[in-house]
Amino acid sequence: MPLAIVLLIVILVAIAWFQRRPIAAGFIDRELARRGVAARYEVAEIGTSTQTLRNLVIGDSRAPDLVADEVVVRTRIGLGTPEVTAIEVGRARLRARWVDGRLSLGALDKLLPPPSGKPFTLPALQISIEDGRGRVETPAGVIGVRLSGRGRLDDGFRGRLALVGARLTANGCAIDSPVAALGLAIDKRELHMTGPVRAAAAECAGSRLRSAALTIDARLPEVFDRWRGSARVAVGELASTGMRGRDLSGEVGFAGAAAATEGEVKLALADAAYSGTAAKGLSVRGRYRVRGSEVRLAGRAAAAAVRPGRRLFDLRLAGGTPGAQLAAALDRALVDASRSVGGSADFALTLAGGRGAVVVRAVEATSASGARFGFAGERGIGFGWPGARLMIDGRLNGQGGGLPTFAATLRQLRPGAPVTGRLVAAPFAAGGESVALTPIEFTRADSGATRIAGRARVSLGLPAGRVDGLDVPIALRWDGVRRLASEPGCADVRAERLLLSSLDLRRLALRACPTESTLYSVGASGLTAGARIAAPRLSGTLGGSPVSIAASRADIAVAGSTRFDLAGVETRLGTPERVSRLSITRLTGQVVPGGAEGRFDGAAGVIGNVPIDLTQGAGAWRFVGGRLSLKGEALRVADAAPEPRYEPLAANDFELLLADGRIDATGTLTAPASGAKVAGVRLQHVLSNGTGDAVLSVDNLRFDDTLQPDALTRLVFGVVADVKGSVSGIGNIRWSPTGVTSDGVFRTAGTDLAAAFGPVTGLSGEIRFTDLLGLKTESAVGTIASVNPGIPVENGQIRYQLIGDQRVAVEGGRWPFAGGAMILEPTVLDLSEGKERRLTFRVEGVDAAGFLQQFDFSNLNATGTFDGTLPMIFDERGGRIENGKLTVREGGGTLAYVGAVSRENLGTWGNFAFEALKSLRYERLNLTLNGPLDGEMVTEIRFAGVRQGEGAKSNFLIRRLARLPLVFNVTVRAPFRQLIDSVQSYYDPTRLIERNLPALLEEQKKRGVQPPASETMP
Repeated sequence: MPLAIVLLIVILVAIAWFQRRPIAAGFIDRELARRGVAARYEVAEIGTSTQTLRNLVIGDSRAPDLVADEVVVRTRIGLGTPEVTAIEVGRARLRARWVDGRLSLGALDKLLPPPSGKPFTLPALQISIEDGRGRVETPAGVIGVRLSGRGRLDDGFRGRLALVGARLTANGCAIDSPVAALGLAIDKRELHMTGPVRAAAAECAGSRLRSAALTIDARLPEVFDRWRGSARVAVGELASTGMRGRDLSGEVGFAGAAAATEGEVKLALADAAYSGTAAKGLSVRGRYRVRGSEVRLAGRAAAAAVRPGRRLFDLRLAGGTPGAQLAAALDRALVDASRSVGGSADFALTLAGGRGAVVVRAVEATSASGARFGFAGERGIGFGWPGARLMIDGRLNGQGGGLPTFAATLRQLRPGAPVTGRLVAAPFAAGGESVALTPIEFTRADSGATRIAGRARVSLGLPAGRVDGLDVPIALRWDGVRRLASEPGCADVRAERLLLSSLDLRRLALRACPTESTLYSVGASGLTAGARIAAPRLSGTLGGSPVSIAASRADIAVAGSTRFDLAGVETRLGTPERVSRLSITRLTGQVVPGGAEGRFDGAAGVIGNVPIDLTQGAGAWRFVGGRLSLKGEALRVADAAPEPRYEPLAANDFELLLADGRIDATGTLTAPASGAKVAGVRLQHVLSNGTGDAVLSVDNLRFDDTLQPDALTRLVFGVVADVKGSVSGIGNIRWSPTGVTSDGVFRTAGTDLAAAFGPVTGLSGEIRFTDLLGLKTESAVGTIASVNPGIPVENGQIRYQLIGDQRVAVEGGRWPFAGGAMILEPTVLDLSEGKERRLTFRVEGVDAAGFLQQFDFSNLNATGTFDGTLPMIFDERGGRIENGKLTVREGGGTLAYVGAVSRENLGTWGNFAFEALKSLRYERLNLTLNGPLDGEMVTEIRFAGVRQGEGAKSNFLIRRLARLPLVFNVTVRAPFRQLIDSVQSYYDPTRLIERNLPALLEEQKKRGVQPPASETMP
């Protein structure tokens, strides 16, 4: 502490000056005692011009505050009092402490004069200090001081001051091994200090320095109220939180007073690193000013090379995202440009408490990649805090290194004020994507915001596709702070082409209107958008086939994620001759990485020429990587023919995949009412050529009380019912631009059913369709264990063929019957609703006894061999035999009545006649049958060539009558066979005549032979 030694000298001078007489031992002792100061000394010399004290000790002798080997005071006696002209000190040692913000010299404090209130001035006194040393104890640590020098204090003093410490700490900061070696010079009452101040290390608030040195050159007046000078800086290493530097050097100038200090700064840093970013050749040159809590710095900062250790930004988008190629190229160019950037910037920085602002007025930057950037402006780019206030006023340009060339001239009066100007940028293209901007104009909107207007024409890649020539208007408003939003109102968006996998749409034109106040905005919460497109209409091709897509509306919303909602979607694919249609009541979804996904409801459609209607579809969909997949929860499959050939089916587990120009779908068809599985379906369709196929797999489809054929097709109404059995097989449907073909093979074994012509049991066979959709087959053979068209027959075969238009060609059938055969003659049955169906059964070589037994005529017995036909007709009124004929072969036969007769009703002559005729032989016998199968059948029996047979009574009268040519006509009226009791009701053929047949037969037995059964012939 140099001032402490000077104070010692001042004390001695003050004593002598205060007494104004020669120093004497007695006087010094009395004065020291008066002030309470312990001291020892030796008076070596007392003279008129020189006074010498040796071995001076002041303070406690065990720890004195001052020790001096010799003090010489030189005086001059003039007129009046003596005057001290010089003080010489040999070797002196001083102890001091810094207490409560002031320096305490121990016992010497009592020798100091009281404050005079006048400014401090240096005395015109010659001082000589050979070796003055001090120990100053401070809260920060102990400081050692050494002072030497000589000269007049107010003008001409020259000396050396050394300071040294081990470790100083204060307010969490520390300095290790501080050392100062300063030269002191006082000229004309101004102190001039020069020399280095060094420290091995310093640390404060997380910042650290090693090998730090300041070379000071400072000038201060005697009152220390102002200062000027400079300090050369040299730091070997410096570090702070996340930052490291090496070889800091430069110079800081300063000039000022207590009110303010300013100066020039020139600093350079060889190497620096911060959060992985490395820099070389950093420098700053400028001027600063410190006034109270305000700091201002203006100048130029420069860097030879800056290399970020990590990405400063990442513009890359997920693969398949629109604009991913452009973003990747721009990101790559910026990354390359930031790997090694050099340049300079003119700046002005202001700090005041917790507020601050920086303004950059000129920037020049060049990258090793070849990119160049520049900015210049009178007001420049300004940023203030708190509040993140931004202002821009100047010209910005960039080019090279893979970046698009651009130039912008922007003007803004103050932060938050409107920006005016223009941005011009060259087109930018990469990876098949491109963007071109018209000049972008910045103007002042009526609201005081900045209006940004222009157009962008872009071509972008999409998941499994792209959009070309997308013309988007740019109409934005910026509030000058944080919010950037589109102009109020609608926007017209056009595109030359939209390609999604094999979907190719051309000349798109859409009008988007905001669902809120603006279409979109960017603010503190990020990007938000809401748009509605009314009645969008799109057209193009899908897999080479014409396609049109329309909707009643389309809503798009962006708030963290991108969601959309379409209503009334209508799609048409193909030419009018083979159009595929798809309509969706509602389609919702959201954008996911690489595509989108969502739900659909109310889907309906038709595939090409395939006569199938798909309706009531609902489920989930996903479009990612160019692949569209559907997972259905509901679907109705129906026949598209004007007269449906089958009932609607459900397919509630269908899945569909559209990828690589091909549709693949699978599902299970079920009966809606029962849920029974009808068939599995596998479908494929190639969009490029319009071809495809569907395979229907029927695996043991069972008919029982749960499921009947009439639940699957109306064609069996009135034809079959009460089916018990199963069907298996495979059906194929193929389509192409030239048409639709289909085929299939189906089998059944041991199936029982009620047919229109009677109960059938044990039906087995295979049927091969040549046109499954048209219901056309090859000739097929079915084996039947038994059939009962009113006359039960067993073990027969029937040949038939489906010939389309709901018709069945019966080629014939044959059954063994009563010793002969019953043959079904060829016919064509029209299964259309309301059509009459005719079946003709022909009998050959039928034994009469066996035949009558089939009718259960237990009171008649007959012989003979019959042939004939039984024509049957089935329509809405039911089934009936019309003009059935049975004729006995040549040779005739016998007929006998073996039943009981109510004789009291016949009378004497009647009984006589019946006994004579109850057994007859005949030469000719004809039976004619007419009537409904479920009602009263009229059987006419005609006998000719009649004579008594075995067992009949004969007498004279009978023998005479036998010579007459008798012809007998017998009419039997009775229920025939109620084969189907409700065939007349076309829609309910399930009840069988067998349920009522026992009661009808019982009634027949009760009636016996009554008069209406025989009529008198002329």
